[in-house]
Amino acid sequence: MTMKHYGGIQVINTSSGMHSSSFKAGMFLLETLTAGMYNNPLSIYREYIQNAADSIDLHKNIQDPETLKIEIHLDPHGQSVTIRDNGAGIPGNIAENILSSIGSSSKTGTDARGFRGIGRLGGIAFSDKAIFRTKASCDNFESIQEWDCKKLRLQLTNPQKTSLSLNEVFQEVTKFERINSKKTSDSYFEVKLEGVYSFRNSILDIAKVREYLSQVAPVPFNPQAFSYHKEIDSYLENNLRRYGRYNIILNGDPVFKPYQDRVRLTKKAYDQIDGVDCFDLKICDTTIANCWIGKRRELSGGIAKGDHSSGIRVRIGNILLGDAHFLDRCFREARFNSYCIGEIHVECPDLIPNSRRDDYVDNEMKTLFFNAVEKRIGFPLSKEIRYRSRLASNAHKERESKCIENKCADSNFNTSPEVSKNSFEQSVPYDSTIREIKNAFNTMCLDCPNKNELLRLLNLGSSTS
Repeated sequence: MTMKHYGGIQVINTSSGMHSSSFKAGMFLLETLTAGMYNNPLSIYREYIQNAADSIDLHKNIQDPETLKIEIHLDPHGQSVTIRDNGAGIPGNIAENILSSIGSSSKTGTDARGFRGIGRLGGIAFSDKAIFRTKASCDNFESIQEWDCKKLRLQLTNPQKTSLSLNEVFQEVTKFERINSKKTSDSYFEVKLEGVYSFRNSILDIAKVREYLSQVAPVPFNPQAFSYHKEIDSYLENNLRRYGRYNIILNGDPVFKPYQDRVRLTKKAYDQIDGVDCFDLKICDTTIANCWIGKRRELSGGIAKGDHSSGIRVRIGNILLGDAHFLDRCFREARFNSYCIGEIHVECPDLIPNSRRDDYVDNEMKTLFFNAVEKRIGFPLSKEIRYRSRLASNAHKERESKCIENKCADSNFNTSPEVSKNSFEQSVPYDSTIREIKNAFNTMCLDCPNKNELLRLLNLGSSTS
């Protein structure tokens, strides 16, 4: 029998001439599942929060949901992140097995948000040490697993270590222990990352993290800022199997979704939300999602990027899938999605998020989903936006026509921006120029676009006297 190696696969030649193979998972797979998995470092918060939310859901039957929460503490000076929930925790008799499982999860096929068993690894790529502590209410001890992430990175770059298997790597960079707990009735799961670093330090930027969580995490609407929160919550709670809203506290302050009663268009321009439409999305008479869309009063122009509420968003278990541009392709023009606010909450077993949760796994249902969104949401909204744009254009032309009828835009009068104080000092005769400006100003209609410019010229003239 002879053995050869081909890219990590051992091929064994037997005496009978038959070939068999045994597959070996090398340690570089771990690098793919950590640093290679997330193009945005902030994604680690989504992974840990969805695990915390699942733990809280298991605990709701025995505790008041109002007392359950997820606390996040960022320490930029100490370069640490702590994420702790008071959900069900992991029982001590299975804690080591669960914390040591990679790519295997008991959540698969359930309503739980996490289902691939890799989200826990997210923070390993961005820290020197990762510590997982957990306790179930039935235990009088806590279980602790510690990862030496710095040592792991050194191994990944050490040529002498490249042949190590995943199990061998785990033995060298992790340790597991149990310690007695003073409180026997409480339960929790805590993640602590030490020596945290990332591009532009985004993981420890409190403002950026809050902005990210407000859009991605399963947090509630702000009742002080968004008047339609009760209507939306009632609709979604009555139609979804799992519409979770969780108390997420970032450095002592609660996090809310970014929706408000008015949306910002430019630095000075706003539009009002006058109500919401709630409806289901169907494919072949089967409901696959429940939706709400805000009704803008004017619908003139896209919502500013800094508003953080633009775009129809897709959510699963009330956690964002993709980003604000995920559904741009469903509109006649991609920019029209930024005119809208709203959410599509999907509950369909055939629509499966990919590992990075930035899209769905390619299958027939994905095509049907995007087609349904185009037909039910994208095309009608695109038609409405174009109709409102034509109305605004016609109204502008009507005002211009009215100005001409009232001789507001008299061609004998110069309203160019170049007119300055010196032009008044050089005008002859001076009094007749001022009278000409005043007469033109008094004859203009209220909507004349030249009126502000004439007012500026009058102020210039007054300053010369």
